[in-house]
This record gives sequence, C-alpha cells and structure tokens, in this order.
Amino acid sequence: MKYELGTSSRVGTTISKLATGLSSLPRVSETSFGERAPWAVISTRTLVATLGIDRGNFATWRCRGIGPAELPATWFRLATGRPNYYRIDAIEAWLAGRCGEPFDTKSRWFDFLDANLGEGFATTDWVRRLAEAEGPVQSDVRFTAVGWQAYLDGLILS
Repeated sequence: MKYELGTSSRVGTTISKLATGLSSLPRVSETSFGERAPWAVISTRTLVATLGIDRGNFATWRCRGIGPAELPATWFRLATGRPNYYRIDAIEAWLAGRCGEPFDTKSRWFDFLDANLGEGFATTDWVRRLAEAEGPVQSDVRFTAVGWQAYLDGLILS
C-alpha cells in the first residue's frame, strides 16, 4: 500500500511513501540477506532495504522496543546518519518471533556452514574463523578495535 501526496502545479512532484506494519513483515523463510553469514552485521539501511520496510516505521518500532536486538553503538566507528547495527541472526530471530515460527541460532549457523563449506565444518570454531577472516570492516559496517573483539567474543554458543 502506498500513500501518495498529490502533485502541485507549482512543484510538479509526487512523493510516495511505503506503508509497512508489523503484520506485513516477511517470514524468515521469505527473507534473503544474500550470501552473508547469519552472524554477519548489517546497518539499518541494509536491514530496511532487505525487508522492504519504511525506515521511519522501523525507527518507531526500535524506539518502542519492538525491533530486533541491536548491537552496542560503542562497537562501531562513527558513520554518517548514526546508523544502528544488527546481527542477521538477531533479525531472523525477531522475524520468527513476530510470526510465531521456531528459530534456533545454532542450527541456523550450522545450516549456513553445511551449505557453504560442506558437512563436517559445522562448529562454532568455524563460525569464529569465518568471522575473523571477514575482518572488522564489512560492507558499510566499521568496527572499533574494542567492538571487534567484543563481537568475536559474542560468537560463542553453548
């Protein structure tokens, strides 16, 4: 559904804004973050573009505490627009929770490893190895040294 502000004969522009409600969020099985690992970090810009949701609505959800878990801002270098950052698996868990779907982070990680490395590599050691290989700069995400270490330390599941 789109809201359209009419055109003005003086201005000659039309502004369309996508309306998105929580009920119209896609299911986890309907989302794709490309070839990114589920433990990878993305910015708000990437999140809203991938899910096809309005950035303003998403900001409202975040302020109301009904968005996905975000990572601490101190983990990242300052960026234009002061984006927030999220792990993909946290977004997937949030989507699953909104739709009442089961979601297990460790299973998601291991499914990714099996699909990309073959069976036998599905261990949390491999998760950390691949994250370290990716490095502290991932697309539009730039970690601080302390944030990078905290992120890597957070990649431990029991």
